[in-house]
Amino acid sequence: MDDTPKADRVTWRGLWIWTRGSRGRLMSALLCALVGAGLGLAQPLIVDRTIDVATAGEPVVGLLCFLAVVFSGQAALQAWSTYRLDQAGEGIVRRLRQAMIDQLLRLRMAVYDQQRLGDLISRTTTDTTLLRDVLAMDVTNAIVNSVVVVGGVSMMMWLDPILAMVVMAVTVGSGCVVGVVLKGIRRETVAAQEATGSLAADLERVLSAIRTVRINRAEPRESAALSERNDAIYGHNVRAARLTAVVSPAIDLAVQGSLIVVIVVGLSRVASGHMAVGELVAFLLYVNYLAAPLSGLFDIGPSLQTGLASLERAQELLDLPTEHDQERRMTGVVTGSGLRLEGLRFRYTDREILKGATFEVPRNSYTAIAGPSGAGKSTIFSLLGRFYEPTAGTITLDGRDAYAEHTIGEWRSRIGLVEQHSPLMYGTLRDNLTYAAPDADEAWLRQVVDMAGLTALVERLPEGLDTRVGEHGSTLSGGEQQRVAIARSLLARPEILLLDEPTSHLDAAHEQLLAHTLHRISAECTLVVIAHRLSTIQSADQVVVLGTGEVVASGRYDEVRDHLPAQPTTV
Repeated sequence: MDDTPKADRVTWRGLWIWTRGSRGRLMSALLCALVGAGLGLAQPLIVDRTIDVATAGEPVVGLLCFLAVVFSGQAALQAWSTYRLDQAGEGIVRRLRQAMIDQLLRLRMAVYDQQRLGDLISRTTTDTTLLRDVLAMDVTNAIVNSVVVVGGVSMMMWLDPILAMVVMAVTVGSGCVVGVVLKGIRRETVAAQEATGSLAADLERVLSAIRTVRINRAEPRESAALSERNDAIYGHNVRAARLTAVVSPAIDLAVQGSLIVVIVVGLSRVASGHMAVGELVAFLLYVNYLAAPLSGLFDIGPSLQTGLASLERAQELLDLPTEHDQERRMTGVVTGSGLRLEGLRFRYTDREILKGATFEVPRNSYTAIAGPSGAGKSTIFSLLGRFYEPTAGTITLDGRDAYAEHTIGEWRSRIGLVEQHSPLMYGTLRDNLTYAAPDADEAWLRQVVDMAGLTALVERLPEGLDTRVGEHGSTLSGGEQQRVAIARSLLARPEILLLDEPTSHLDAAHEQLLAHTLHRISAECTLVVIAHRLSTIQSADQVVVLGTGEVVASGRYDEVRDHLPAQPTTV
């Protein structure tokens, strides 16, 4: 996503920040786990005492009952701790995922142009799931296991310092081996997650254009390209597995080696009288008891690297720039001057798209914007929608600046937009129509349906407005999708309605119907239409002709026809 080095970008402080809101659960779980660990550490001492009492020929029923109570208490505390940790982990992931969702919905439009949507989705879904364990279970278990190991080692030092030092030497040697491979595991894990995001992005690209893929017989090429991504994921994961495989023998060496050393050295010390049998049994119990926490500490290392890699990818998304409002400066002057664009300039990367475009759109009028491809028509719509900010110049509506005197939400509440490709959402026809105005009354909804020429469609559908339209409106024709998009915008009663060639998917009959509808709409709001068809241009009250980022003519069709491209049906 960026060129910032991955290593060490996310710190423990970054992990701690996301525990806000779940720290109470984490602390209670940690406390229960620590108390349970303390009960576990006490058990070998109780066994040692029980052996001594039994050797002396005294009754041990009380000690055995006490041992059973301690064991049961440890099990109950561990069960409760595990539940609270899972609950806290799910809460942390929910908050992080929601923050990422909110971020995705508010990114600057230029970010969507530069990023791959499939990868952004993968970061929000797959990576946040991987974070759950590291943010709750692994961190807490690392603390508890560390306390258990320190406590167990302390008790072993108290029982027999020499034998404890031998065990520590074996364990530290294994730990050094694990420490060396952790960085490599994190590096390969990050690369695997990046490759997974790229695969998701490529799949999204291919499946969203599956008809184009099929008709061009591109399945083998796309399969080969996706296979390369898949092979890259496999390669990174195998290399990470190879490094992780080193951890397992190191753990076995620490655990099994320690047991062997304790048995061999311990028996010799018992034989020499430097250690009692009960102490040796207690020491062996401590070694056995510490095996799981010690193994857990080694296992947590690779898991933490995976979680940190996921958090890096999540944090990269959260660091992307979002839309924000400028400081408002109200002039208090409100006039009926309509929409005015003055000296509008816009540069995209190294290319200047608009070079001082100026024109006015009177209120309740119908204005068509025409011109050759690349003249800046779509850019003007993007600026009117406040998807980008102009390099220079102003946009005003009734004398109020679109950027300086409106929040983004306020401005967009006055604007409606119908895109040329008319994207529809999965759901019912009613869901799509009321998308911008969910509280619209039924009478106004029916009126808008009629204005957009959708009455016949609604009557034909099996469940009327409550019929599902499929993914991206796949059950509707292109013209029907276009009219649904127009109705959707009209339902919100915008002051200005922007339409990007609304007749592009319509047949002749519906084109005439729409032309009549547009004139009816212009009595309710101001229409600005990007025109690619001669009929759209001719029916407008005003035509603005763009040429390489500047307005070359404006007026009625008869006044600007000489400035239009030679073939007006393709402009």
